[in-house]
Amino acid sequence: MNKFKLVIFGDEWDVYQVAHKDWIEDPKITYIPTFRPKGVPGFLQRVQFNPRLNNMLSMPGKNLWNRYYLRHTDGQRVCFLITEHWLRMENGIKLLPFLRQHYPEGKIVCFTQDLIHTIKDHYSHKPIDVDYIKNYADALISYDKTDATKYGIFYHPTVFSPIQTEDGKQQEQYDLYFLGRDKGRLNTLVKIHDEASKRGLKCRFVLLEVPKAMQAQRDGIVYLPSTVSYAENLQGCAGCKCIIEMLQADACSPTFRTWETIMLNKKLLTNNASITKSELYDPRYISVFHDETDIDWDFIIAGPAFPDGENPHQKAIVPDALISFIENILKIQIDRT
Repeated sequence: MNKFKLVIFGDEWDVYQVAHKDWIEDPKITYIPTFRPKGVPGFLQRVQFNPRLNNMLSMPGKNLWNRYYLRHTDGQRVCFLITEHWLRMENGIKLLPFLRQHYPEGKIVCFTQDLIHTIKDHYSHKPIDVDYIKNYADALISYDKTDATKYGIFYHPTVFSPIQTEDGKQQEQYDLYFLGRDKGRLNTLVKIHDEASKRGLKCRFVLLEVPKAMQAQRDGIVYLPSTVSYAENLQGCAGCKCIIEMLQADACSPTFRTWETIMLNKKLLTNNASITKSELYDPRYISVFHDETDIDWDFIIAGPAFPDGENPHQKAIVPDALISFIENILKIQIDRT
């Protein structure tokens, strides 16, 4: 069987630079993180793609950049993996028809790592057109089982590369860790902090962009005016025993808090009740709570979920697992390390 070269239209966001690290560092894989070139070409493209200008007059030639992205890609047997970062720009760059025209023997796979109705077109701000994508793609994959059923597409969990923190296996400094904006969660987090303190547990809760008048002062609760880097977040995750996840009401799929928990061999305290239906659920490292009154404190106080080794669910979410999934559904073999 002839092997296909893998070209990934990825993302430059620091979260995905960590999550996709295995792909980025694989010499057999071409990883394209951004549609914005550096230097003068990037400036010219910024003008050409400016939404305000395009609302007045659609700037011509946007799809000509596709040749630039693939200038180092030779041959016809290429499998293209396109993430939502690029699907948001599809209305402008028309990447999918370009790939279908210029690589007739190639395979096109699109992978959404957010709920489809939240993935908005860069210009119209409308949800991406699933039927349009299906018309060109050999496979459309969602990280969300509900979306997969709703749109009649494939399901595969979000991928995440093994994590290496700056200090390697950092010593645990606190029991509970949370990072995020208030979004109505501050009151519950304060109550969790107070209950944890009664039990002699240490917390590090980092709350972002909370107005000073709303800030409840507690040892272990830190208020920052803006976001922190993903590297800083990983250091926080590595330095705790249990990561807290508090999703908004309409969220239902495993998130990056789950992947961080798995890769760092931590525990997860989450209000995401639907996670119990996921193939990644395991009560040894995940505990579900509704509010601060029904937390399983024994789960938090107990030792590591997997004291004799790494979390066994790591193999299901590494980037190579998605490649194997694509090979299986498309009946192809991809050239990789």
